[in-house]
Amino acid sequence: MKTYFKIVVLVGSVLAMGSCADYLVREPQDALDPATFFSSQDNAIIAVNGIYNAALETVKGRTYAIDFDCMSDNMYNYSRNQNTQEFGQGTHGSSSVYALNFWSRGYRGISRANTLLAWLDQCYERTAPTNNLKNRLRGEALFLRAYFYSELIDFFGDVPMYLDPVDLADSKPRTPKAQIVEQILGDLTEAAESLPVKYAAEDTGRATRGAALALKGKIELYNGLYFQAAESFKQVIELKDENGALRYDLYPYYRELFLPQNENNCEVIFDIQYMKNAYSQGLTHQIYTFTYEWNSYCPTASLAESYYTENGFPVTWDAETQRYESDDPAFDPIYPYKHRDPRLDQSIIMPGTDNGRGKIFLPASSNHTSMKIRKWNDYTETEKNNSEHNIILIRFADVLLMRAEALVESGTFDETEVCGLIDRVRQRPTVQMPKVEQAEGTNLDAAALRAIIRHERRVEFAFEGTRISDIRRWRIGPETMTDAYGYKYQDARLTPAKYTLYKVDTRSFNPDRDYLWPIPQNEINTNPFINAADQNPGY
Repeated sequence: MKTYFKIVVLVGSVLAMGSCADYLVREPQDALDPATFFSSQDNAIIAVNGIYNAALETVKGRTYAIDFDCMSDNMYNYSRNQNTQEFGQGTHGSSSVYALNFWSRGYRGISRANTLLAWLDQCYERTAPTNNLKNRLRGEALFLRAYFYSELIDFFGDVPMYLDPVDLADSKPRTPKAQIVEQILGDLTEAAESLPVKYAAEDTGRATRGAALALKGKIELYNGLYFQAAESFKQVIELKDENGALRYDLYPYYRELFLPQNENNCEVIFDIQYMKNAYSQGLTHQIYTFTYEWNSYCPTASLAESYYTENGFPVTWDAETQRYESDDPAFDPIYPYKHRDPRLDQSIIMPGTDNGRGKIFLPASSNHTSMKIRKWNDYTETEKNNSEHNIILIRFADVLLMRAEALVESGTFDETEVCGLIDRVRQRPTVQMPKVEQAEGTNLDAAALRAIIRHERRVEFAFEGTRISDIRRWRIGPETMTDAYGYKYQDARLTPAKYTLYKVDTRSFNPDRDYLWPIPQNEINTNPFINAADQNPGY
């Protein structure tokens, strides 16, 4: 859907008429009167497009999907100016810019959705078009409002819940997270009933029934509603189009899945759509710069190590011998990163491999961990600083693994089904990792299956922003958010490469504090119902 972001320039001022009370989304009230603007279906469509536009990142040239991995054990960002480093180090606080921007983005989208929902009926009072899209537009707004709220409660816990347009004087206290969950699950159920399974080409990228059901299942999973989550994901898996064909499937080519020329493929359930030449839009023009030239985003040794051998064996570092070891009979410690899970090479540029431009990558001092991101990037000159990558938020592989997780955590599951869901992801044609039965055996209990799912999620979704929420949901912060390591570039340049670990970032994690982000200090300063005593613990 490369077209609808072109028409949202004026809609920000229209939707601002219903801005949330938070000062961050209080915008000028002297632009367009919603009573005048909401007078036709065409303007209702423009208003909905404005809600989608609010999903674009507020930081030029960056995307939350990749930024979030810098706050996990998957990556390190050397630049403090990009505001992610402090979250990885555990030094963030209520004045952290990143938390403030993320809070602002969420409420900006919620504000726009609330305004559309409040004025939608009026769009049909003066004209009654033959092609009445009213229910679909309402479904899109409900979906997007639920999406923004789902992110806010995941990162901040209890947050103020606004369901109607408010003026500058309105403020609310923090609403219990459980109450918000109940509201948005109901909204998503309603949205799923009114949204189509698939759109015509000109509307590709809008929220669909599958997106609503997948988001519903994700929220249920994240909030311990395992039986409900499993059922929601099942509906997505079994969803069919108007011709009776299954709507979603795994795209056969893992690396190509993330390139612009293959966008909107069968695996994508919901994404943020970007346009070429739209230089103000997030990642569209600077993914090459940040991942390749500036090396802002640096994969960690911990992530690289987590990829198994191609025969399904883990690889571990032996501190005494200073070498990698594995029980795989074919493993060669001289070449520890050869013959690994194919997703390693398709996600990370390792020393001595193709640099994406037809040459061998030999790290330099500017490569802080001696690795680069390969995923998302085609590295061609024509795309340099002028790309149009859609950022995938939910894809079919995620649904498969989340259903597997929901089944295991429910305590009632069929091992064959759970393993089958995992195997579908592992057996993608360009991955072809061993099935669970071959690698881990049979008669596996919940603990064993849980470990398999968690490992699979990490290697499958590297650099897609899911790791930070997985760490939070699984409560594994202390064991994962330890010091970040990379490889010394001088040794990694050798032939064969020598992998000498060194610490690139000192990290800490406070389990009594760091599973939630702080409520931004500016919200506390301006909202009379949120005081210092209402702040999340530890901040």
